[in-house]
Amino acid sequence: MERIVAWGKEQAQVRALVLEGSLAKQQSIDELSDLDINVWYEGEIPFGQTISWLADIGEVLIENRLQMETPAGMINTQLVIFGNGVKVDFSFWPVSLLEKAFPYYEKLEILLDKDSQAGQIKQCISEKNGARMEKAEFDRIVNEFWFELHYVAKFLKRGEIWFVQGIQAGIRENYLLPLLEESARLKGQKLSFSGRKIENWTDTTRLAAIFADYSLASNWQAMWEEIALFEEISNFIALQYHFALPQVKIERMKNLLRGIQEG
Repeated sequence: MERIVAWGKEQAQVRALVLEGSLAKQQSIDELSDLDINVWYEGEIPFGQTISWLADIGEVLIENRLQMETPAGMINTQLVIFGNGVKVDFSFWPVSLLEKAFPYYEKLEILLDKDSQAGQIKQCISEKNGARMEKAEFDRIVNEFWFELHYVAKFLKRGEIWFVQGIQAGIRENYLLPLLEESARLKGQKLSFSGRKIENWTDTTRLAAIFADYSLASNWQAMWEEIALFEEISNFIALQYHFALPQVKIERMKNLLRGIQEG
């Protein structure tokens, strides 16, 4: 981080450097933690487009250039693993974006501020308010979960285990995880993003059963364990929020899945 700040001081286009992520939040930090650095700039920059600009910071082992969707629009990023093993996620923000505050940061630390813009940058802090899940979102998740399970059953019947496990990864991420998170919020648990530290905020004794090995029997069993867990959590949330579940449709879908498996 000291090298990055020293580099930023020497670059005329760099107007501010901001640290975000786990180090800024002071949460879940260890020797493998990344540095998440926002480079606020003006003018034309080579940063994020080549690797030559990184030479003043350290030897590059490998890097990847991407775009990140934010409330302010698409932002260029460059994810770098340096030769010493430290990973730095750089993102590049034109200072013109500060003309209008936008919600982005949860926590931040100003590392460099050449133009006294810290106040404007901090206006972009948006604390998560833990808003409850809306009924429309709950209904969408429930509907799509059961729809996707049709593919799981169909391709298991065809013996396509590799393909099924890819579908199941999407189901866990897009449908099961949001309900696990909502359930944990209702119980007063403090969450991390993308299922991180899930062992700290939910009961994981049931989770092992939804991960299959590379056999048909294991994958069928995992599907039904996943269904049981999803039903338990969706019923809990529906009860807390007084949402109605499409029970008739759910029972018919379970019968359809059994028919595919046994037919």
